[in-house]
Amino acid sequence: MNAFVLGMVPLLAGASVFLVRWFVSPYPIYMQVRRKVDALTDTKKEERAKAVQGCFERSAAILKQHHSVLLSFHALSRAEGHRLESNEEVSEVCDLIQEAGYDHPFEGISPGYVPEKDWLPFLKYVKHAPNINPEEGKDYLDAADRWRQDHEYPLPPEDADFALLVEKTLLR
Repeated sequence: MNAFVLGMVPLLAGASVFLVRWFVSPYPIYMQVRRKVDALTDTKKEERAKAVQGCFERSAAILKQHHSVLLSFHALSRAEGHRLESNEEVSEVCDLIQEAGYDHPFEGISPGYVPEKDWLPFLKYVKHAPNINPEEGKDYLDAADRWRQDHEYPLPPEDADFALLVEKTLLR
């Protein structure tokens, strides 16, 4: 019996260590993978924040240099706003431009002609469409009206902001 006990105790001890390690070892691996994923997510967030800030800074510099002849939409287009990745990023840039004391880039055309959910696709559309120069003039206003018609959005009840924007654009 002593030989049996002397043989089984080490065997059971080794097996219990193996079982404990088998159940516990995935946790450190999980934590290591989670840290890597969190680091990648943080890097992506930082990259996107830099893209938003860079677009805003380019827009502000363009507006500062040419404020008397350009509208905020023109500056956003020249600052490559179409390269942002989401409507939220476009919205952030627009808010920063407005907070800096300039007109909102989509003032007069949003929400009636181009709703906020369509800002990024609209920027891409006006940037790449033929016969539209989004960097000056009133082409983007005509494109906004076409956008509204193509997407079958109803005619906004008040065109006062749009008319004022057209007048501003023509006077510049």
